[in-house]
Amino acid sequence: MKFTRQGVAVCSAVALLFAFLLVVSETARATFQRKKGGNFALRSRKVGELYNRNCARCHGAAGRGDTPIGKIFKAPDFTDPEWWAKKKATIAVLSAAVVRGKGNMPAFGKKLKRSEINLLVSRVRSFRK
Repeated sequence: MKFTRQGVAVCSAVALLFAFLLVVSETARATFQRKKGGNFALRSRKVGELYNRNCARCHGAAGRGDTPIGKIFKAPDFTDPEWWAKKKATIAVLSAAVVRGKGNMPAFGKKLKRSEINLLVSRVRSFRK
């Protein structure tokens, strides 16, 4: 098989163009994801870690408030529709509870960033049935 300089140059140019387009498309995709709230799997993992580190001790992994500490402090069952109806637990109400604390629940307003509080509120709301 005989290769000419011109053929090698064309193949090299095509390969470089392909590599360039791949890099540009990956950069554009990453930028788009950052603007749209980031990678869902990464965000989900962060929410889980935040919840487990700050909430699960009392509220439980499933949000039922059925841990030993949760039972002592009467942590609510976030899966109970009656609790949601009785408390009128809107995003604002839940956010305020996380920021300022409520009853036996400590305040997290100085410990967590606003974006982390928003993630925790979305996690709590995800338990709602």
